[in-house]
Amino acid sequence: MKIWLKYLIATILGIALGLVVPAGGALLDTIAGLFMNAARAILIPLLFFSIIIATQELREDRRLLRVLSRSVVYSLAGLFLMSLVGIVGAFALSPERIPLNADSAALNAGLPKLSELFKAIFPANALSVFLNSDYLLPLLIVSIIAGVGLCFDRSITKSLSTLIDAASRVLWQINSFIVELLPLPIIVLAAARVVSLRGIPRLQLYGNLILIVVAELAFVTLILLPLILFLHERKSNPFKTLYGLIGPAFLALVAGHALVPAGALLKHLKESLGVRRRAGALSLTVALSMGRAGSAMVSATAFIVVLSSYSSLGLGSGTIAWMLAFVPLSALLLSAVPASGPLAALLFLSASYGRGFESGYLLMVPAALPLMALSSFLDTLFAGCVTRLAAGQEGYAGEKAARHFI
Repeated sequence: MKIWLKYLIATILGIALGLVVPAGGALLDTIAGLFMNAARAILIPLLFFSIIIATQELREDRRLLRVLSRSVVYSLAGLFLMSLVGIVGAFALSPERIPLNADSAALNAGLPKLSELFKAIFPANALSVFLNSDYLLPLLIVSIIAGVGLCFDRSITKSLSTLIDAASRVLWQINSFIVELLPLPIIVLAAARVVSLRGIPRLQLYGNLILIVVAELAFVTLILLPLILFLHERKSNPFKTLYGLIGPAFLALVAGHALVPAGALLKHLKESLGVRRRAGALSLTVALSMGRAGSAMVSATAFIVVLSSYSSLGLGSGTIAWMLAFVPLSALLLSAVPASGPLAALLFLSASYGRGFESGYLLMVPAALPLMALSSFLDTLFAGCVTRLAAGQEGYAGEKAARHFI
């Protein structure tokens, strides 16, 4: 059975379980949190050793900067493009205003300051990258430096290179085992999400907003992403690429976390889409660090709803231009808090916009769960597409028949 089908069946079973489990219990959430940690338990060491070897091999191929630059450019371009989609979608579909007396609660998941993120890029102790399981950019920098260091004299570094390569391959096998076992955790995760949704008061107030985000998601998934993939790789079927990523996307939809599906995404990129390790590990880490495009789209739409709910004056061109600059910036800051989705970005946008809207993000807190789920789904699809494009453009991705996908 295909992995995506296992995930889909597990999701349906979890939804059914969540509809009959009594609301209010904390045990289900605790087990769900445990499973989310288990799903990414070896992600950091796997990426660390794999990026080192990838850097060494790409440098020997003289393609390190090319793969790295393509990954960065595609990720950043996606942030601006998805921010624009979120803004245009909000204007075109005209979401309903949310009553200001809607139930709200404080949001604890704030974003770090930009200065703090810059300082964290180069840690004082390189080994500390193993202790931070959320912020991947320092891990990426340290791994690239270590990979370049392996190239200075192969007669000296050969033994260490062999050891790192073996560690990468062993961790890959462990990751594959975890990916195969994920359907059981997905049942618990889906059940926990349904129980949480049942406990949200007056969620129907946000139904129109959620439907608009779903419509934007459908447009991006069925039209925009296939068009982008087709323009870059005319010989490849873009829908086959998206089909190869649907399994990790299902996991992201249930988890609502940017890094939980990362291990499954690595496996699908290699075994379904033919992305070689030397490009996949490096590009995917860049995309996960700089390419939270789904979160950018959702936060842009939600922020327009916040502004329109507080004021009936409409949005001017100055506000739209401001959003095109600050929404991508908020998505970049999300790289340090993968468990926080559009709501954390809204907190940043509300504080940066000012003008009495500093607490405007509170209006969207009740809808945090569905918005985070939808944004994580697109974040995962987009990261997979960035990796596939960057690898394919440099000749590090092969073609496989869809019937051979895992």
